[in-house]
Amino acid sequence: MQSPQRLQLMLTTLKTKKSLTLREVMTLTGASRDTARRDIIKLTATGAAERSYGGLSLPNSFNRLDDYLTRQADHPTAKRQLGQLAAPLATGKQRFFLDVSTTIGMIPQFLDLAPTTLTVTNSLDIADQLLRKTTSQVRLLGGNYQAERRGTMDSAALRDLLSFKFDLTFLSAAGLTSDGVFFAYQDDIAFKQQLRDQSQQLALVLDQSRFDMTHNYRGLALEQLDYLVTNAPVPANLKTALTTANVMILTPKN
Repeated sequence: MQSPQRLQLMLTTLKTKKSLTLREVMTLTGASRDTARRDIIKLTATGAAERSYGGLSLPNSFNRLDDYLTRQADHPTAKRQLGQLAAPLATGKQRFFLDVSTTIGMIPQFLDLAPTTLTVTNSLDIADQLLRKTTSQVRLLGGNYQAERRGTMDSAALRDLLSFKFDLTFLSAAGLTSDGVFFAYQDDIAFKQQLRDQSQQLALVLDQSRFDMTHNYRGLALEQLDYLVTNAPVPANLKTALTTANVMILTPKN
């Protein structure tokens, strides 16, 4: 199938389904992962669709995210690189939080923590990694754990969160633009805001595919971040906005 036919098929399908994940585009068109990504970029460049976390959608329309276990297989090299780059921020910290994220799930293997360090998370998988890879004290927030998200951000988790103060929080997000940090779920908003209130420093760990991408909810302003840890140079307009907001950008050294 040639590119014009693939793009037309994607657009026709979007009018019915409202959104498509990368995997769905690959199945629909029979294209490879790289070709499907290029097709997504081409279609969104026309304005007929918008990039969303994990794929594309009709403007102002988002479907659910790919589930956590599916996303674990995406960009393993980049995620490992981000985990290694973010881990040194925890040096000397005594209390910190790790958000639900397949990228942040790479951080524990690079941490060197004292047994007196308290690590808190709302992720089943990250709690397991902390127990396996570190000697720190590990606390898993209470609440209703969802199979797809592999974590909780409900009211019970929020109440549990109020018991803590953190030196540093490693945060994930669905998108980042000069207007702020975007999330996929409504219950993310109160939870992320509370993390900001409970933390001395907030480090957003994000791969380059989420730059200049919005999602359902704008949850944080750039000024509420202390660090952006990413795997590639930041686009000029976004870098200017982050610099103005006094956000320190950490990228791999060439």
